[in-house]
Amino acid sequence: MKQSVKLAWPISLQSILVTMLGMSDIMMVGHLGDQAVASVGLGNRIQFVVLIILTGLASGVGVLSAQYFGAGRVNSIKSIIVKSLIIGTVSLLPVVLLTFVYGDRVVGLGTQDSSVIKASTEYLWVTMPSLLFVLVVIIFENALRGLGQVKLPMLLSTAAILINIALNYWLINGGLGVDAMGVLGAAWATFIARSLHAVLIIYCLAKVDHEVFPNRFINDDLFKKQQWIQLIKLVWPMMISFGVWSLGTFAYQLIFGRMGTQELAVMSLMAPLEGLLISFYFGFASACSILVGQRLGREDFFEAWSIAKGFAVIGPAFTLVLAAIMLSLQSLVFMPYANWDPATLDVAQQVFVLIALGTCIKVFNMTVSVGVLRAGGDNKYCMLIDVSGMWLLGIPLTFVAAFYWQFALYWVVLITYSEEVTKSILFFYRMRARHWLRNLTVKEPVEIAGQDKWGQVH
Repeated sequence: MKQSVKLAWPISLQSILVTMLGMSDIMMVGHLGDQAVASVGLGNRIQFVVLIILTGLASGVGVLSAQYFGAGRVNSIKSIIVKSLIIGTVSLLPVVLLTFVYGDRVVGLGTQDSSVIKASTEYLWVTMPSLLFVLVVIIFENALRGLGQVKLPMLLSTAAILINIALNYWLINGGLGVDAMGVLGAAWATFIARSLHAVLIIYCLAKVDHEVFPNRFINDDLFKKQQWIQLIKLVWPMMISFGVWSLGTFAYQLIFGRMGTQELAVMSLMAPLEGLLISFYFGFASACSILVGQRLGREDFFEAWSIAKGFAVIGPAFTLVLAAIMLSLQSLVFMPYANWDPATLDVAQQVFVLIALGTCIKVFNMTVSVGVLRAGGDNKYCMLIDVSGMWLLGIPLTFVAAFYWQFALYWVVLITYSEEVTKSILFFYRMRARHWLRNLTVKEPVEIAGQDKWGQVH
């Protein structure tokens, strides 16, 4: 537990700060009205789809980093980083270019409000290219976390977030010779902060000649076909799984947006509040992945199984306590939005109660998926669970509830949790099957096929 907390708190703090940054974007344009909030919220959700796909790639780097560290082969991480940067850049560039051509059409799927479409499209044109900087940051961050080095990413992320908030206040509202830019000011603040963040992490790692920092971008390992195959086999299910899931979250956003601008504004506000709860425990899920991955790398399967069971129980229970605390502070949570329309605020408060309690199920799914199954490379099964739970159950039921049954927003949001309940059952049984107990650093991974009580090697 001591080791878990030592790894988790910097990651959790960093994740919370990033989530609060998303909240600050919403809060700082809140005085401009529902349309500004909806514009930033919709633009962020579209970005989120692409960012999560890149996160799937970076998570693969983290998994391999932890296992190579456990196997005592840290030097191999350098080539993994270079290959991942190439894969990420090649994947991202076409998306960025398409944003400039079809951005307004994509935004138009989520709302019929012309002013929201215009502001959100301009927001995307500025912020989407900045994901190239985010790609660099998250790949190096995950590599460092795999080694158990979590404080440097936290410190650099904190600095970037503070810069972003300061720039937000300045550029949104104007001052010092700069005219107020509104939503576009929030976009430029994000772009500048992300670019500085990437420069900072590269500078710091190069300055100390860190063991995971590539001395040369092009080396002999770059042309080794077997390493490319190993990396691609690991990350493609993660990228697709994360991508399909993020597309699903965007589909939910489209449904809410088509219900009306008020519903879109409410759910744009709820997203970072829900993210705050999840972020608090994200560090522990990441710590679980690091600890499990390192044990798998040195083939200590019994301890990996014990760690996994502990985290799967503690996570949801701890999140329930946090949810209760947030509900008790509900008046403070909604204080920045006191000037909102009373009807909108009332709906937001109702949905907040539902989301605070439902997050416990999401945390369990995140712990088992990210912290346990993916740590052992069980990515294809996670992909199947994510796709089936969301696209075969959650989204169709939500669509029917919103447009056929025409339920109020509260009941529509409640029905979205049918996805999470289904996934929790599937993840639970997959974890107990223990097919994820594998060493990925060898050509033929050692796998635990046995089903005995103590997880003995068969």
